[in-house]
Amino acid sequence: MIANYHTHTWRCNHAEPGEEQYVRNAMKRGLQILGFSDHTPYPFPGGYTSSFRMRVAQLPGYCQCVQELQRKYAGKIQLEIGLEAEYYPKFFPELTAILKDTPVTYLILGQHFTGSEMDGVYSGSPTENPGVLKAYCSQAKDAMQTGLFTYFAHPDLIHFTGSDKVYREEMSGLFREAKSCGIPLEINLLGLSDGRHYPSRRFLELAAEEDCPVILGCDAHDPDSLLDTAMEARALAMAAEYGLTVLDTVPLRNIQTLLR
Repeated sequence: MIANYHTHTWRCNHAEPGEEQYVRNAMKRGLQILGFSDHTPYPFPGGYTSSFRMRVAQLPGYCQCVQELQRKYAGKIQLEIGLEAEYYPKFFPELTAILKDTPVTYLILGQHFTGSEMDGVYSGSPTENPGVLKAYCSQAKDAMQTGLFTYFAHPDLIHFTGSDKVYREEMSGLFREAKSCGIPLEINLLGLSDGRHYPSRRFLELAAEEDCPVILGCDAHDPDSLLDTAMEARALAMAAEYGLTVLDTVPLRNIQTLLR
């Protein structure tokens, strides 16, 4: 790997602190690009506060922190300011409004809930309900069609345990849309190291059938995870087994340009 665009900070309430150590470990590993993409703040109504993302008031400090690191490590490593964001149709306009004219450069799509976390279903919960799978795929397609997302993080987070035929139909359609929109799919190294249900073999098979390019993402929640080359080797072997094209880097879709 020469680039990792999927890196979290302590502000999401479930990652370890030490932004500079993430940078140092990325350099030690030999990365040329490190993108910070912590869980986006969302301006929810009614005073609702999410437990797994930064708050809106923390966004300026997040940007300032990475900007300071950009200056300190200029010429040594390319650092980018991004966010991992769900597409919540009811609240997305408010999100883009607070992101406009900030130093945030890119978004990666991490669709953790259908609907929203206020009223929807967690995508990673096992379900045999085809309606949940269809809602996930529909919402992710709408997200990609906005043109604002650089890539799709852990697209196989959806934990559908029902009919293989239904899974194939819905996910193949999702991956065709990703390819049409020019959005790479992520092989998630955190899921691999933790033994989660993703990255899944079904995902890899269908991504290969639809000829979708993939990118490796550390999904780093602690600095030491950026030194784990064993997971990279496993992911590359899985990608090779299915004949997938693994991208070294992806062009960032600059949301500041797109939101003007």
